[in-house]
Amino acid sequence: MNKKEAVKELIQNLEQYFLMGFYFHPKFMDEFKELLKKASGNEKEIFSLLIKQLYFVKELGKEIYKADSNEIIKYQERDYYSLHLSGKNFNFRLLMAFGKEDAPIFLAAFYERSGKRISDYSKWYSVISSRYSEI
Repeated sequence: MNKKEAVKELIQNLEQYFLMGFYFHPKFMDEFKELLKKASGNEKEIFSLLIKQLYFVKELGKEIYKADSNEIIKYQERDYYSLHLSGKNFNFRLLMAFGKEDAPIFLAAFYERSGKRISDYSKWYSVISSRYSEI
């Protein structure tokens, strides 16, 4: 799947969630597109896992950290959540929060190094806080 096809499929997959009130920060989208480029050839698996995680967010809301290898990031000005997308050739984290009326807000996406037992989000705190305040 080439880059253009991958982005088109990504947008189609996300469209229904836009309509449900999910918000994807523009920089989150840029970061996710970069991750897709680096994981070329794995788009189908990535999209499948993404849709699964979005469904979990819709169904579980703030309990999303109880599913898969997701985590809650506490002790900030609000709780943030880290969703995990991993496969043989990729290992991504998607950072999000819940806004007004518990609307899901996706703020950042990055490649997580494998072998870490607990992710270090410290360098992301200011990024996600700043992006959240822009909304």
